[in-house]
Amino acid sequence: MNKIRALLLGTLALALSASAPLAAGNKPYIIDYAETKSLFVNKTMVTYDRAHGTQVEYIAANGKTYLLYPGNKVVVRGNWKLSKTKTPKVFELCFKYGANTYNPATGNSGGGWECQAAGFYLVDVVDTGEGDVLGLAAGKEPPFELSRRKASLQQLLRLAARSR
Repeated sequence: MNKIRALLLGTLALALSASAPLAAGNKPYIIDYAETKSLFVNKTMVTYDRAHGTQVEYIAANGKTYLLYPGNKVVVRGNWKLSKTKTPKVFELCFKYGANTYNPATGNSGGGWECQAAGFYLVDVVDTGEGDVLGLAAGKEPPFELSRRKASLQQLLRLAARSR
């Protein structure tokens, strides 16, 4: 899984680097919309940053997303989209959660789209899995209470197995 992360980060870093438009061998390599979208669709993403701690999100192909946030007693349901920007070959990954949600790191309430460059999202990715490996879309109750501590997907899968 760490190899996948390195590949994702390397590919997106090349795509987002406006100051270095050429890849090895002086051949241009720019990731397109479909390839960028494939990095997210039907994936369980484990991210970590100091503000939020570890978060786990299943990003479904139908535009739905299911977030397991540290300390939450429910899986937060939302929507996601990948949007084109004014900058060619740079895309924004956007999430929208219910109006009754709150982001403690930013102080923002939910209900509106929050977007960032797709590459910036990938910088915080610790691990990924194909599909909804923790069953977040299946129910409102999370498989376990998520800690803020940095964790790999394998660690979280073991925790889920012990919690059943």
